[in-house]
Amino acid sequence: MPSKISQSKSDLTKRDFRAMILILFKLQKTRVEIYESLQEHYPDLAPSLSTVERWKTEYSHNGENVNEMLDLTTKDPHITYAQLEYKTELSSGTINIILHKELCVRKLCARWIPHSLNLQQKISRIDFCKIMLKRFANGSSRAVSEILTGDETWIYHYDTETKRMSKEWVEEDAPPLTKVQRARPVGKQMWAIFFRSSWFVEAVALEDRKTVTADWYTTVCLPKVITAIESQREKTGIRGILLHHGNASSHTAIRTREFLENSGLKTLPHPPYSPDLAPCDFWLFPRLKDQLRGRRFSTNEELRGALFQAIGDIPKEDWKKCV
Repeated sequence: MPSKISQSKSDLTKRDFRAMILILFKLQKTRVEIYESLQEHYPDLAPSLSTVERWKTEYSHNGENVNEMLDLTTKDPHITYAQLEYKTELSSGTINIILHKELCVRKLCARWIPHSLNLQQKISRIDFCKIMLKRFANGSSRAVSEILTGDETWIYHYDTETKRMSKEWVEEDAPPLTKVQRARPVGKQMWAIFFRSSWFVEAVALEDRKTVTADWYTTVCLPKVITAIESQREKTGIRGILLHHGNASSHTAIRTREFLENSGLKTLPHPPYSPDLAPCDFWLFPRLKDQLRGRRFSTNEELRGALFQAIGDIPKEDWKKCV
């Protein structure tokens, strides 16, 4: 125990003495040694021997509580506060202190990921990124404008608002807001959307079909995309264009590969199970769906109009920034 302290002795509280007892307890001092040390420095203020003994016993029990809590949370990481209170017979406040200050743990929710990648797939992602960064000079190359990226997604006739989108400004004493949660209608339509860093290229609906096949992709979708590219690039057409699409079966089928080869449309690689590296998946589709949430469309024609309006509302610089 230091002989000099900056705090005035008269300002010492019971909490201060409890802290001193805890420090000496952790230094493995006996109750008598703790009592004598406090009496030596604070003869008029130090707690009695019985008080020192009571707090030393409490801290000793606390050590046991910490070990018990560690054992319970290790065996069952999903255990709740209520279960901990029941099994340890401790208060929620004590449990909170042990968890956050003694064990230094916190409870987190698992984050959903599309796929659990193996080592080779992780290496493939790294290699892909290195190749792209080198090939396009970290994004500064003019060749970035030649990348044509696209993918398919379902667009619903009605998609509920997110909780964040339903927030409203209300007075402080206003009652909580409620909203009836309705089931999502079955009306939906599959769309394939393609764009470049310069602008949107084409959106193709999957009419009267529920599955994207290589037949539809090569006879309906890609021909419309190529036509759109040629109308945007009257002099060069698809020359130099690099198609970046995912690894869906319709994209990697023999029929699709033959079509791309015959049309002269070259492709960029894409690592498996990597939607976070596909601009449509990580940027365009979430943005469009957020704009359409909360709106009802009775027909595919209404949905189509709203979709193209949402696409047109995206500033030109945002397309470039994404790519």
